[in-house]
Amino acid sequence: MTDTLQETILFRCSRLGDLMTGGTSGGITEKQAETLAVLLRKHEMGKITAKQSATIDDLLKKKNTPPELGDTAKTLIRNIWLEREFGYREDVVSDEIMKGHLCEQDSMALVQSVLGGEFRAKNTIRFENEYIIGTPDVVLKKEDCLEDVKTSYNLRTFIEAELIKSYLWQLMGYMWLTGKKNARLIYCLVPTPDDMILEQQRRICWKFGADENNPDYIARAEQIQHNNDLIALLPIEKRIKVFNIQYDPDMIEALKARIELARAYYQTLKL
Repeated sequence: MTDTLQETILFRCSRLGDLMTGGTSGGITEKQAETLAVLLRKHEMGKITAKQSATIDDLLKKKNTPPELGDTAKTLIRNIWLEREFGYREDVVSDEIMKGHLCEQDSMALVQSVLGGEFRAKNTIRFENEYIIGTPDVVLKKEDCLEDVKTSYNLRTFIEAELIKSYLWQLMGYMWLTGKKNARLIYCLVPTPDDMILEQQRRICWKFGADENNPDYIARAEQIQHNNDLIALLPIEKRIKVFNIQYDPDMIEALKARIELARAYYQTLKL
């Protein structure tokens, strides 16, 4: 593989959170540089507090620290290298991932019913620039906004759903690609398809010696069914969570720097 091809690696928006996890950015921001300059002048005049002196030490340390990738980012890049060099890839298909795929349209319909507004059509356009690539779920035409819809696996995961770092970076990437300045992360709670429920019950049955009359199996199978049935009983407005995000150019600059670092690391990899 040539250096040119290596340098044009495009990172998927869905994995930007991994790329930005851990490591150090290196250097300091423009605002921090201004703060450091002010404090250094105070230091020269002998008019500085112990706390300000500690801030100087901290900023100087950051200024002189070279940027470095975190372990999560390095793992991501190694996986990209293995796939590009050898076609090697490990696909993980969990129940949570499968439900997300199977219930995508149900979740989008739920969003439409609750939020209203312009009709939401599933976006199929893959956007890319010189750094990243991605396909947002919904790119609204009448609003300066895009949406990414996540299907929660069950009631517990829906209650626990938050704006986690990986989704923040994913949506930030989508906004960068599309030019939109606002985004919504939307969690949806919809019933799991019957086939998946039956498969879950079947797996439990095998753990009890394939004895469908075992009372412990029956209790667990009934609980699985109950957990799913109760979802449809909840008011639809209680079954979505919306987190609003605004475009942040500083985050994009940090992302660009991290991608350049990642591309350099990629070129060092070998068996």
